[in-house]
Amino acid sequence: MIEERQSVKSGRFLSSLSSWRRIGSSLWETGRRCSRSAGRSLLTSIVLPAGLMAGGQGATGGDHLSVLSLPPHASVGAGDNFGHEAPGTFYFFSRRDRWQLSRLVIEHPMGAQDLWRESWSFLSLPVASRNFRVRTAAIGAGHLFLGGEQAGGAPLVRSYQIDSLNGRVGGKMILNGQVDYYPSSPDVAVRILYLDPKARILWIGYENGRVESGRPYLVFSDRLLWSDPAGYIPQPSETSLEKGPPPLLSPHALLPSGEMCFSCRFYLVSRKNPEGTAIVNQPVRAPRSIESSLGLLPAGENLGLFMGSRSFLCRVPSAKGPSRLSRCHAVSNDGLPVAAVWWANRLAYLFPPGPAWKSGKSTGDRWAIVSISPAFLQEKTEKLSRGESFPFLDLLRKKGSVILLPPGARPRGQTLSSEGKDLFLFGKRHFYRVTSSP
Repeated sequence: MIEERQSVKSGRFLSSLSSWRRIGSSLWETGRRCSRSAGRSLLTSIVLPAGLMAGGQGATGGDHLSVLSLPPHASVGAGDNFGHEAPGTFYFFSRRDRWQLSRLVIEHPMGAQDLWRESWSFLSLPVASRNFRVRTAAIGAGHLFLGGEQAGGAPLVRSYQIDSLNGRVGGKMILNGQVDYYPSSPDVAVRILYLDPKARILWIGYENGRVESGRPYLVFSDRLLWSDPAGYIPQPSETSLEKGPPPLLSPHALLPSGEMCFSCRFYLVSRKNPEGTAIVNQPVRAPRSIESSLGLLPAGENLGLFMGSRSFLCRVPSAKGPSRLSRCHAVSNDGLPVAAVWWANRLAYLFPPGPAWKSGKSTGDRWAIVSISPAFLQEKTEKLSRGESFPFLDLLRKKGSVILLPPGARPRGQTLSSEGKDLFLFGKRHFYRVTSSP
């Protein structure tokens, strides 16, 4: 059992006494501190009005942006692994200076929907021995998963169960148990882990030999598209210690469909948890010009953005349809997004500084979140003739809702996530929350 080193023990509260129009004179603050033994740090628990910065910082289309500074002891690194568990629970795993698992829980105190409170837990982990080189991690479903190689290069996935002492949400965090999974093929390296909450599957992306810097998969409602075959661990919840000793499962490789496909560089798999021990992958053909060296991003229920030296928006086949990418239209590489997520019935894209979003004027060093209904993307593809380029940025400017982050923001694209009508994004020292109004 590994216990946390620090816990939340201080609070600062902000509340509104009347209308937010008089917010400058109506906020009051009280604080209390409790001392701890030497070596323990005091963290902050804050209650903020949800609409404190409503409509500010460039929000348009009824979306409201709130910005919260993280406490002094919390920062999110560009390479930190991120996990989101509803409702309002976020995890960060850092291997910068030391191994540290952080958990942020955001909740409404006493059921007050116009207030929200943060509570943090930090847990130091012992660094793995030289016999286990960790390359990636996934957090969720009450577990921390680490993926990498054993001595000699054989793949290994290790899992821990995340618990709270006394079962209190946001309380002291501990790790229980350790389960190691050994893939049957010893000659492939683990590249990335993706925990699929809907299918309750931990997907394992193996190294494919190609240079890819972006996310190598697309998530649809019923299927995933991968840039290379992957393995999986079914039912991560089966490692719950409440059910007795955990089973020593093995990540299963995806079985080929039996169809030879020399031009296939992408593979479809079903998100339905299999009744047997293997998931069959479906090879997907693609034109030679289509690549994914800069990653894959969603563009609708049947559309994907394939980013590389040349970028394209393509229709992704269903598992039962023709196994090839179709209706591919070139997309300009000037101003590509770095992250995307489904936000209720919309898509939200994170853009670095560069594109002009308002009246053709430059936004300087401002990052932007642009949301759009996928129906507009779908409609535009149906109107384009073969060979025509897809005007991605122009369509977002005309039909999208733009939210500019504050100047100097340093957002971490891997943290872009959603929960109901709320969109979440973390920066190095800030937390951004966008709430969609009816």
